[in-house]
This record gives sequence, structure tokens and C-alpha cells, in this order.
Amino acid sequence: MPSINSNITDKSIYLPDYTLMKIASLSLLIGSLCVSSVVFADDEIHPTLTIGADYSVDFQPYKGGKSYQQSILPTIFFDNKKIYAEGDEAGVYLLNDEKNQLRLNAYYDGTYYSPSGELSQLDQRKWSVMAGASYMRTTPYGALKAQIGTDVLARSKGTVATVSYLAEIKKDAWSFYPEMGLQWNDANYNQYYYGVSSAESTRTGIQAYQPSQSIHPYANLTANYQISKHWNAFAEMEFNYLSKQQSNSPMIEKHTDFSPSIGFDYKF
Repeated sequence: MPSINSNITDKSIYLPDYTLMKIASLSLLIGSLCVSSVVFADDEIHPTLTIGADYSVDFQPYKGGKSYQQSILPTIFFDNKKIYAEGDEAGVYLLNDEKNQLRLNAYYDGTYYSPSGELSQLDQRKWSVMAGASYMRTTPYGALKAQIGTDVLARSKGTVATVSYLAEIKKDAWSFYPEMGLQWNDANYNQYYYGVSSAESTRTGIQAYQPSQSIHPYANLTANYQISKHWNAFAEMEFNYLSKQQSNSPMIEKHTDFSPSIGFDYKF
């Protein structure tokens, strides 16, 4: 699993067709990484490939009959200091030294909702792919990171940015990676995932709602246990506390969105 110089990302998606797409995408990515390993074979860097799977449950803030979604998804980790893959994120380094990382990247955004119960007549909110850049500065006391991404599938046509503090704590076979930060969503992103359009309001009788941009806090904790030279077990908890722009939506019934997950991976 990655150290503090790597960003642990695990955004879970819940559509069956997404799972098939994710597996196919990862297969193509693995092939690309194998080619890259050959290209950089003369370098001093000897990257390793790690693949695995995780099971996650997302306890969503939406109203409706079902308040959670489950998924089992593959994960992949690879880093040769020029290109990388971390869970469901991949990209290239523009700058990479002991203290600084500047990367261009793309990642899956797992925000998703399938309307049910009293919201069953609303439109489905789908997952997407975000593309952008990130910068991380490592210090003796942890790391500071900023990231921005824009929806490239034009689902929400929105943009999301985060600033966070990350740390790494190691004890024997255990490694812990806490992260705390703030997330900014633009109005387009919030409208798609938390707004109710005039057409939906007319069709369902639910009050129309058009949120603006917002900022909310989030926290993430990942724990890894090194079982053997090749096998690793991990667990993760991601927590978001919604802003008023999000929680005031007629679609929302609580302020919190949290996702626990567990999994295993194998290092080649």
C-alpha cells in the first residue's frame, strides 16, 4: 500500500455496469503499466504491481427506502515515479521529489444515487470520472495536499476541489493513514447530486431546489496490516459532513455520509 507520498483513494461506485467498466478499465491500465515497466526497465526504479479487491458500504444521506449501497470492486496500485495508479485513480508526475509531488490525474467519482421510496420518481444521479491535477508538499509533520477535478463525462458538468492534511503512522505490521480536509463543490456539481430541477418538481410534486457552491469538511482513515511479504489486509472509513447547501435539499434527510470498507491485496 502507498506511503504518505501516495494518496490513498477509494471512491466506491454502485452500478453493476460500472463494475464491469471498472474491471475492463483496470485490465487496460494493467496492460499499459506493464508496457511502461518495459520502457523504464533501464531506470534505477523497480516498481511493483499490487492488485486486490475491496468490499464497501456507503451509508448515504438521501431520503428513500434504501439508505445504503454496497459494492465489491477491484483495486490496483503501481508507481514508477513517472506514472502511477492508486485504487481508482491514475496519472502522471510533472514533479516528483522527496518533498513535492505535482500530478495530472483522473479518478472515478463514486457519488451516486438510485431514487427509491418517496424519491422514486426523481432522476438517477450517476457516477462519473473527474480529471484534473494535485499538488502535495511533504513535511516532517505530515503532508499538505490540494486537488481539483472536473467531470469529464458531463454528468454534473461540475468541479470539485479539496485541501487536506495527511499523515503516516507505522507500528510493526500496522500502518495508519489519517486524512482531514475541506471539499469545495461548485454549483453545477451540487445541482446534479443534491438539486431538484423544475421538470422533476412538476413530475413528482417535490419542491424544486437549486443549491449554490459549498464547502464541507471530510475525514478519512485507512489501516493496513501486512500479513506476509505479498499479502496485505486493509480497512478504511470515509466520513463527510454535508454543508447547508447540500443538507437543505428535499432529497436529503441527514448531514452525514460515511463509507466503511475492507479488502485484501497481493503485491507481485
